[in-house]
Amino acid sequence: MRILLLTFIIVSLSSSIIKSQVQPENNPGKIINPENMDLSVNPNYDFYEYSNGEWLKKNLIPPDYGSWGSWNEIIERNKIVLKKILEDASAKKFPPGSNLQKLGDLYFLAMDTVEIEKLSSLPLKKYMNMIDDVQNKNDLIKVFSVMKSYRGGGLFNMWAGQDDKNSKNVILQFSQGGLGMPDRDYYLKNDEKSETIKSKYYDFMKKMFELMGNENSTAAKISDDLMSFETKLAYASMSRTEMREAEATYHLMSLNEVKLLMPEFNFDLLFKETGLEDQHRFDNGINIGQPEFFKEINRMLADINIETWKNYLKWNLVRNAANFLSTEFSNESFNFYSKILRGTEQKLPRWKESINFVEQAMGELLGREFVKIKFKPEAKDRALEMVANIKEAFGERLKNNEWMSDETKKQALKKLGSFNVKIGYTDKWKDYSGLVIDRKSFYENMLEASKYNMKLNLDKIGKPVDYTEWGMNPQTVNAYYNASKNEIVFPAGIMQIPFFDPDADDAVNYGSIGAVIGHEITHGFDDQGRKYDAEGNMKDWWTKEDASKFTERADKLVKQYNEFLVVDDLHVNGQLTLGENIADLGGIIIAYYGLQKTLEGKEKQLIDGFTPEQRFFLSYSQLWKVKSRPEAIRLQIKTDPHSPGKFRVIGPISNLIEFMKAFNGNPGDPMIRSEKERVVIW
Repeated sequence: MRILLLTFIIVSLSSSIIKSQVQPENNPGKIINPENMDLSVNPNYDFYEYSNGEWLKKNLIPPDYGSWGSWNEIIERNKIVLKKILEDASAKKFPPGSNLQKLGDLYFLAMDTVEIEKLSSLPLKKYMNMIDDVQNKNDLIKVFSVMKSYRGGGLFNMWAGQDDKNSKNVILQFSQGGLGMPDRDYYLKNDEKSETIKSKYYDFMKKMFELMGNENSTAAKISDDLMSFETKLAYASMSRTEMREAEATYHLMSLNEVKLLMPEFNFDLLFKETGLEDQHRFDNGINIGQPEFFKEINRMLADINIETWKNYLKWNLVRNAANFLSTEFSNESFNFYSKILRGTEQKLPRWKESINFVEQAMGELLGREFVKIKFKPEAKDRALEMVANIKEAFGERLKNNEWMSDETKKQALKKLGSFNVKIGYTDKWKDYSGLVIDRKSFYENMLEASKYNMKLNLDKIGKPVDYTEWGMNPQTVNAYYNASKNEIVFPAGIMQIPFFDPDADDAVNYGSIGAVIGHEITHGFDDQGRKYDAEGNMKDWWTKEDASKFTERADKLVKQYNEFLVVDDLHVNGQLTLGENIADLGGIIIAYYGLQKTLEGKEKQLIDGFTPEQRFFLSYSQLWKVKSRPEAIRLQIKTDPHSPGKFRVIGPISNLIEFMKAFNGNPGDPMIRSEKERVVIW
């Protein structure tokens, strides 16, 4: 099961997708703001600076952000709505078990910092005692399995997901995990910056063990052992670029084969604690994403002493719990995950942290209240009309594609015609009736919510696929393509300025939400999405010749992006970002031709001195304006499959002759690639 997002937001234990008061903009109520532009710049020399130069000069990154961009405006507005919902819910009495009672009580506990400070690490005591009582390997696996039922324990990830090659089946999936740093390369590389981060991570680990009552020397010894432990996991892990390959992470096995892969691990204990005792549910197989990684776990279970394993469980327990504990713990987590890794200078206000906790626990429940206030049905109608135009434009471009054979075109058109479109919010809400939330313990409530969500997920194994289910909460400012369901999804949270304005002309809406729609459609035909058919199965429907021609064009795009210098000596990783770059390139061009359909038979009017085509490209560029701290941009380049905002603009449009015509550019201008250099895939 592969889900591709419009944007990837790095969220650590101490950072969040929202971090500050709204940064003032000159005119936040418009998609295109002329005051953000630097008209002294030639648009054909640097269109990003031309579109956003004044904004980039005038706007500072708030101290509780690693990056700041146009997206934050809408995210912040949504937060204000969520705050009002939760404050009202926590201040009033609602019937026990009702949605608002659960939301209000959890928010109340999250905001009760006096009680949280008083308890310090006490909420972890019973779980630490469980780990201390471990005497042998089976004890260890049992405690690990209890933690895994709460989505904790580290080591690896497990969830229910569609079978990539038989999308009608929901199967158990396992994948690599278990690292405390956000990427395996932090453990493996020895350059100065990687060594510095490793050292800071070690200090973070050591300090947390000291806070748990260990002497300095003991904490140092434990941390040395755990750095070695996690480095073994890192060496066995696939890189992020390797993980992008759909075939590379698909290894369907029987339950017996899984047990033979890891004979040291008692899977029966894991299945008992996670509610999977009925092993007939595995009759359709289990996917092991990275078999070599799991072989390494097996070797480590045989070779590494129990005490090191116990300390690894303790480390995952306290690291995952840090934000739910007193400030001595949460500050250490913030210092590493936000300050060191992202350059963030200060923590979120408590109310924003608390909203994030509630979203983590019951995001869809909160979203159900959000859409009652924020989502307008007419936004959905307008968006569906845009989707239809953009799909039609893509279909026409497929039919007229000169490098693709009729045989492959036929399958591509079939897939395009089978796309399912979801806008706004689900018609079938998750059932939270079995989740009990009270005002007794913040930490225990967070654990119970995590366990409940894990159970909701794992209960899907062996059952029919629920095509009404959403993979995002309604309030989320994002969008995604799900290859296994062949669907594109646009939550209510994104259907607002600066993405969508019902009062704006078509040009700006097609340049913003239209390009987003086009981006998600194109994901179905990017270097990985193209490997899935109309039914959502990983299946090769391409002729060898067409696949070769696609790869030739994709390789040219990789080389283009590899040349983009981001900061210091750091370049965009063209291979890691390939799928998103293809989606950006395809998305903007099919949105452009979707716009042309709406302009047919109409007089093209100048607005603010710009043609519709110019306003289309300006809207797109201003959507991606962003400022990032050096630490945040380095983390993004290492971990994020999306290119930085500037290159999401100049990367695709430098390949478009439509842009050259819109701004009267000439071959040889910095923004205009020659015909030989230009890449057009869709």
